[in-house]
Amino acid sequence: MAVTTLSPLISERQALALGNVSAFYQLPDVHDALVNGTRLRFGLIADPQYADAEPQKIRYYRNSLNKLATAINELNDLKLDFVVTLGDLVDRDWSSFQAVLARYEALRHPHAAVIGNHDAQVISEHLGAQKPAIGLPKSYYSFSLPGYRFLVIDGNDVSLYCNHANADDRQLAEYMLEELTECQQSQAQPWNGAVGPKQLEWIEKNLLEAREQREVVLVFGHYPLTPVNSHNLWNCETLVELLCRYNVRAYFAGHDHRGGYDRVDNTDFITLKGMVDGESSLPFSSVTLADDVLTLTGYGPEISRVLSR
Repeated sequence: MAVTTLSPLISERQALALGNVSAFYQLPDVHDALVNGTRLRFGLIADPQYADAEPQKIRYYRNSLNKLATAINELNDLKLDFVVTLGDLVDRDWSSFQAVLARYEALRHPHAAVIGNHDAQVISEHLGAQKPAIGLPKSYYSFSLPGYRFLVIDGNDVSLYCNHANADDRQLAEYMLEELTECQQSQAQPWNGAVGPKQLEWIEKNLLEAREQREVVLVFGHYPLTPVNSHNLWNCETLVELLCRYNVRAYFAGHDHRGGYDRVDNTDFITLKGMVDGESSLPFSSVTLADDVLTLTGYGPEISRVLSR
């Protein structure tokens, strides 16, 4: 398996403090060959956001465990190369991870997880309480299959979820949020974050290598990038320009539980609906890419799409 990672993603001490949680935000153990021959096929889940808590408005936190189990059973019946969870496995409380990870043990496909804002807050509070405190680790990485490169980006890289052990990251986040607020940008919300300068360099390096090797690139993140939305990444415009410049095939996100879609140049930007919303509604998706046609098969209220270039 060809991979490019930020090394190390997390330190040994961070890994010990995070326990089994750390494995969910590192490289998946994907196979060297596509299970469907030349056709790529993978599953997508967004925002289970589990908590042992009473429902609030349309969010049924406890129900996410059974929803997740059902989605995993459905995905297990498909021939998939991998599954990606687009962030927010939990809503709150460190203990929530134990229950969610137990559900994922039933998943038979390789699994890549994006770190969401709720995940980041819970992890950061847990690490910040260690003696001495540990900063929120960076959780971006890439993995590959023949002809494809997949980037998992970390929108909490620069955010208010960083704790006091994250050096200047939190200070930079406060500055960025203040600037966006003064400019009346809709994404100027404390629950969003940004991709930092080092990660931007890492992304462009991967995109350049992929172009040289003629690989199709798909990118997964928690925060939407477009259209204009209060849930978007703080520096979403920078990311849209970068991904489109390198002709990235598609970007997948969660975070905005309503879902959404936009196309800029030749790049599709797809936001999945949040699993936690609704007492029994169960949105998730499988995605097939063949002959440059991207087909999303939506389950439950998730929208199906056929996207050709």
